[in-house]
Amino acid sequence: MKTKLATVLPIMVLLGACYPKGPDYVEDADVVATSYDVKYDFKAKSTFAMPDKIVVDVSIDRGDTTYEYMLPAFATPILGAIQSDMEKYGWQRVDIDEDPDVVLTPAGISSTTYFYSYWYDWWYYGWGWYYPPYYTVSSYTTGTLIMVLSDPSQAANSPIRRSPAVWTAAGNGLLTGYYDVSRATDAIHQAFAQSPYLKTN
Repeated sequence: MKTKLATVLPIMVLLGACYPKGPDYVEDADVVATSYDVKYDFKAKSTFAMPDKIVVDVSIDRGDTTYEYMLPAFATPILGAIQSDMEKYGWQRVDIDEDPDVVLTPAGISSTTYFYSYWYDWWYYGWGWYYPPYYTVSSYTTGTLIMVLSDPSQAANSPIRRSPAVWTAAGNGLLTGYYDVSRATDAIHQAFAQSPYLKTN
């Protein structure tokens, strides 16, 4: 998890900086960013595994870990789009116990961005004119779908025995507004379209 966060956080900072004053429309927050390990040989791999659920929150209480999952109405088409694009690139999905070459882990997170503004106006108050500042604060919440592709065989080479991410994709603004799942699937297709190196054929 720490390895994945270290990879994802710079992307999140980039995504969050795209609209410092806030978007005019929810679609304006739709940004897709991808990164990959340039030394990794994707063409030498062919099988992948991924879960049937999408984690959206994790809580740890006294050592007990509880996961919150995305509702099936949204998760099912999202997972279907991911599998379809992987298969179009020549990958074959297998169960996790079938020793897959790579593991694709999707997750959803949400964040709220606040932005502040102020302006001055002239007022006459008792002893003279002055211009008091008026402060306003607004916010918007965006959801981000993250896809992390990792190679389990590389865990042995990690000092913390965790598989490093060989490909990471983050689509910002996907779970806002009217929860139009087509915005999420469009971002998934875009992530794969800008990652032709994932092709195995």
